[in-house]
Amino acid sequence: MKSYTAICFFLAVALILCPLVSVPKAKDTFSANISGNTAEEEESYEIGEKSETEITAENVNVLKASSGQVSEIPIREYLIDCVAAEIGGSAEEEAIKAQAIACHTLLLYKKAHKDSSLNGADISDTSQKLLTAAEQQEKWGENYSVFREKAEKCVKEVENKILCFDGEPIMATFFSISNGKTENAENVWGNAVPYLVSVDSPDDKLSPNYSSTVSVTSEEFKKVLAEKGAAPSENAEEWIGKSELNSTGTVKSISLCGKSFSGTEVRSMFSLKSATFSVKYEDGKFIFTVYGYGHGVGMSQYGANEMAKKGNTYDEILAHYYKNAVISTVSQ
Repeated sequence: MKSYTAICFFLAVALILCPLVSVPKAKDTFSANISGNTAEEEESYEIGEKSETEITAENVNVLKASSGQVSEIPIREYLIDCVAAEIGGSAEEEAIKAQAIACHTLLLYKKAHKDSSLNGADISDTSQKLLTAAEQQEKWGENYSVFREKAEKCVKEVENKILCFDGEPIMATFFSISNGKTENAENVWGNAVPYLVSVDSPDDKLSPNYSSTVSVTSEEFKKVLAEKGAAPSENAEEWIGKSELNSTGTVKSISLCGKSFSGTEVRSMFSLKSATFSVKYEDGKFIFTVYGYGHGVGMSQYGANEMAKKGNTYDEILAHYYKNAVISTVSQ
């Protein structure tokens, strides 16, 4: 069995670098609801033979970051709260099922790699977003009954399913929108993971939230770079140097004020939505044009919903985004 020491190490980093990002919604109108599909050849998706595992699905102990208290939640309720927060009730049913399995899998991965800072809890509500029934009712309003019923139905159908690699739950990370391709884990967290590899997700480019801009004054830009050890010259037009891209289109490195930074570093420094960006200097400001939303590793929530619209089932969606993984059944 392959060692998971390296993966365990950067899971913590992954969860800090906003791995679980939801697309903002008004009354939970999923942003994937936009007409039109990109032209592409028909693909086949296989996730491999299903297998049994001894992992047990039990109640979940969740650390509430705001209070420091640990609450015990039945696994079904936990998964409903997860999909409500992560993908919402207006998403396609097969996408909701895929999201539920990813959340369940990530939970069991966390349980298998205990974090001593969680006060005995399995996971915190900062590393996995949750939306309680009361919060769902407030957010969904008149749609609450319909969306809640859909979430309950989807979770019930797949609550005993998880994704495994070498017989262990995978680190099933997910995010909102890719730049058209998902990212290799090593490009974000430094370690290659056999099931977190780049795949095409072209429909993400249809999202109304696909691109965004961030404007930074030259004074603020200079301050941020100086704090990172760079030495800005007097001429702001010289502060942007050469950039190098990964094969996925994300920024591998970029020279700013004579110092090289990774794309993930720049994303954090200037609060960009992703590490796929370009930057230019114009009228005394530095303008970032950003594509996608999230770290880009694992399953694209927008892409999953678009696949579901085309008729793909949850196992086909998971097979596409988590290569080399297999669906396993946990005991209840």
